[in-house]
Amino acid sequence: MFLALDKDMNGSLSKQELREYADGTLTDIFIERVFDDHVRRGKSGAGNAREMDFESYLDFVLTLENKDTPEGLTYLFRCLDLHGRGFLTTADIHTLFRDVRQNWIDGGNYELCIEDVRDEIWDMVKPVNPLKITLADLLACKQGGTVASMLIDVRGFWAHDNRENLLQEEEEQEEG
Repeated sequence: MFLALDKDMNGSLSKQELREYADGTLTDIFIERVFDDHVRRGKSGAGNAREMDFESYLDFVLTLENKDTPEGLTYLFRCLDLHGRGFLTTADIHTLFRDVRQNWIDGGNYELCIEDVRDEIWDMVKPVNPLKITLADLLACKQGGTVASMLIDVRGFWAHDNRENLLQEEEEQEEG
């Protein structure tokens, strides 16, 4: 997969190349934050042209495949924590979800109200402090991976939005 994404075959991934991961369903703001927080600066001194090496790519993939683990959620929280304060506010949720919402609508889905999604996230997490969500809140609520998916990936939001239908399909398959 790394080699398929590495279009210029230079042994590392640019932001543009990483955007093709998961068929391009991850948000731009998430990709930017991954590079800001988890990609080391290059040794070449070539300005700001940071690229993701294979080791960083493995961390990225393992995180996305293990969102509900403490390690996965810690990695994701650093990306979601837009200001490095150790917590998310309603404004952060709004900013993070804006790209998901646009991708959702561009995909031909119904209109979404960001405030409704924000309220749903707050209800899922039930943060200790009602004004902010911390990593500890995400870990404690047992739905942190789902919340992160809803904020970084239109498919993650789709899976959450269709959870009842997906559960019913699973049950029907098990019965059949």
